[in-house]
Amino acid sequence: MITYGSTASSERFAIGTGGSFGGDPPDHFEAPFGPTVLSSYAMVAQRHMHEFGTTSEQLAEVAVTIRRHASMNPVAKFRELITIDDVLSSRVVSSPLHLLDCCIISDGGGAVVVTSAEHARNLRKPPVWVLGGAEALCHTAAGRRDLTDIAAKQSGPRAMAMAGVKHADIDMCMIYDSFTITVIETLENLGFCKKGEGGAFVQNGRIGLGGELPLNTDGGGLSSNHPGMRGIFLVIEATKQLRGECGARQVGDCKIALCHGTGGMLGLRHSGATLVLGRG
Repeated sequence: MITYGSTASSERFAIGTGGSFGGDPPDHFEAPFGPTVLSSYAMVAQRHMHEFGTTSEQLAEVAVTIRRHASMNPVAKFRELITIDDVLSSRVVSSPLHLLDCCIISDGGGAVVVTSAEHARNLRKPPVWVLGGAEALCHTAAGRRDLTDIAAKQSGPRAMAMAGVKHADIDMCMIYDSFTITVIETLENLGFCKKGEGGAFVQNGRIGLGGELPLNTDGGGLSSNHPGMRGIFLVIEATKQLRGECGARQVGDCKIALCHGTGGMLGLRHSGATLVLGRG
């Protein structure tokens, strides 16, 4: 059994805002400038906008779509629908990121049971198979810094190769959405679109239910839950989707799901893990 739980909201733990307990500590090259998790991701978003012309409206599209999914999840923390104008009119917390571009803080916990294929065939519920998985690290210790490259660029292709699947085979994705820019950069680095095209990729309903690649159908960290780490919730929602247990937010004929989690700080150093799951 793999478990995770946190009471970050009840304890009023301000994740990612700096201070003694506000996030990952910077190294000695970064410390003089006082970076926080929030400012690091804002820097990544600024670079993406500068290099590729990504807009605040495209970032907002991610938050709006995932909130729509949260509205169909009875246990999501925030279920009231929002618009792109709502996102853009929410206060700027670190330019160019608005408040609604940022994940929420909540309590939460989850558990996943992993067993052998032989035993899984005899369980009361249909099993979900682990088809492939990979992990990677991305950091700047060698002196090279590309704010648009993330660890998903390494872990994604390896996990998909192990699973023997292509992008067109993926029916839905669960991608860690600490910020709206995290989703756009992860989609690019996983190879669902070319670098710089993530902003356009998330528009026109592509990542919504009924779209080409439904994303974060539980409401994600942006609207459903974010107790500090969210990796286990990606796997839980993907499992429910593959079992057809998601009711109003169910992805039709869901056979293969991809999960990708990120830990650390994009733009400085972080890890990435990709998991491909299949319906039993």
